[in-house]
This record gives sequence, C-alpha cells and structure tokens, in this order.
Amino acid sequence: MNGMKLFIKYVDICNEWIGKTFSWLILTLIFFTCFEVFTRRLLGKPTIWTLEMSTFFACGVCLLALGYTQLHKAHVNVDILYLNFSPKVQAICNIITYLLFLGLFSTILLVFGWIFFWDSWSIAERTPSAFNAIKYPSKFAVPVGAFLLFTQGLSGFIKNILFLVKGERYD
Repeated sequence: MNGMKLFIKYVDICNEWIGKTFSWLILTLIFFTCFEVFTRRLLGKPTIWTLEMSTFFACGVCLLALGYTQLHKAHVNVDILYLNFSPKVQAICNIITYLLFLGLFSTILLVFGWIFFWDSWSIAERTPSAFNAIKYPSKFAVPVGAFLLFTQGLSGFIKNILFLVKGERYD
C-alpha cells in the first residue's frame, strides 16, 4: 500500500513540476511569433526559421502538458450524468473509463509515438526548408507526453481503487 501511495505522490509531483516548467516555453513561442510579425510586417524581411521553431515549441508545450492537464482534471469530460453520481459511483466510472479509454489511448500513443520518433531519429530527419532543422527532438515529445499521460492516468486509477477500498481520498 505504501508503494502505491509513493507512486501516486511521485507521479503527481513530477507532472506538476513538468507542467509548470514547460509552460514557460509559451513565452518562447510568443517571442518567436512577435519576432516574425516584427520582421515580416515592419521590416519587410520575413524569416525562414520562426514558423518551424514555433511549431516545434507548440508541439512540446501541448504534449508535455498532457500529464499536468490530467492531474488537474482539465481534459474534456462529459459531466451531464457524472456530477449527479455518488463519489463511489464516480470512482467506478473513473476506473472503467481509464481502462477503456485513457489507458488504451495513452498506450497506443506511447507505442506509435515511439515508432514515430525512432523512425525520425534513425534517418536524422530534417525539415525540407532552407532552415533544415532537425525534427526528432520535437518528435520525442510525443512518446514522452504519452508516458506522462499514462502515468498520471495510472495514478488517478490507483487513487480511485484506494478510495473504493479504504474510503480515503488521495487527491
């Protein structure tokens, strides 16, 4: 039981830290966008690299925030019936939806995301533009984000099991 609580604590702390840390990448994304607007509209000299870098950073922010978003229960939910259920029925619904949807989705995303990254890494894939940036670092965010989502979903799954067994919340 202590191992499960330690796992929950570690995953929650890790996803909280990763989410807050990588959210600062949004400032970099804003900088790239503003820089491109400035150079394109005011100087009349657009850059090649800002669109690609903006895309890479946007992917990183979105994917690395998957676990953080799950931790704070901010993913899209359909709560029409769910909110009227008792806490124990809600826990049962959470367990079922983890097994049928979140666990399955994040596992598939992790496996195919790893293949997606590995294929890019193995050929040292680069963008076809004149900037010719390497692609695989941004593609690595796919399996990492999927892993963070999977572990955070597993943490929630264990929290719901413990709630049903012991009647205590671990949020």
